[in-house]
Amino acid sequence: MNCLKTTVILASCLFLLTCGIDEYYYLPKVPDSGVVTQSNTNAEVYIPSGLLNQVDHYATGYVIFYRIYISNLELNTVSDILNYTSSKIYSDYNSLLRYTDPSETTYITSLTTFSGKGFYELELEGIDIKSTVLSKSGGTFNIQFPTRPGDWPNIEYNENEYSLLRSNGLKEGGTPFNPVPEDRYFFNSDDLRNYANAIPTINADVAGQQNDVNEQTNAYASMYIVAVGQNPTTFSKLYGKPTHISIFKLPSLY
Repeated sequence: MNCLKTTVILASCLFLLTCGIDEYYYLPKVPDSGVVTQSNTNAEVYIPSGLLNQVDHYATGYVIFYRIYISNLELNTVSDILNYTSSKIYSDYNSLLRYTDPSETTYITSLTTFSGKGFYELELEGIDIKSTVLSKSGGTFNIQFPTRPGDWPNIEYNENEYSLLRSNGLKEGGTPFNPVPEDRYFFNSDDLRNYANAIPTINADVAGQQNDVNEQTNAYASMYIVAVGQNPTTFSKLYGKPTHISIFKLPSLY
């Protein structure tokens, strides 16, 4: 009888080890204290070098999600923008607040957390952002939106500057689109502000306003950084809690 009991216990343990409880995959949040903003023009982001050490076997690095918003208001600080409570930018920020809160454990970030709100992955001109600025090794970089017309919004990293590029949907693995202007730089322009272009096949990354383009004079970009990885069993994407970087004002080209 004792032998029978021992056999049953061993079989039960083996079942639990092989077919039972799934491993919980957790990706740490980039600390809010690591983001220092200056007005709506600059943000310094510091990612601790060892942040992903404990999850290195399934973490792949980081990603920055962005969305562009059109407005006829002159908003000089992030506080100004977030006090504009009737705006789409406030609505999205408020909706994502529960995901950015480190004490809130019931809301788990997924791809649709951002894609469902029209956010896309930030890209850089000339380099792969994921293998450099947003690699697992971490480090410090600066996002800069100059106020002088014609100066390119950029990321400064390792004493080099790289122009920011909007997405075209290809790297997300979803439905691609054809953004205008075609150069995909983060400049405020007539094509960017035109409400007719704020559709899934053209400017899918823009929240437009249905007014005369001449009445909508400004454009702002809200950005979040989040750790990413891959589930080693299902190969699905994993996301940590996002950290809001800032809301930047896009300069004009001319």
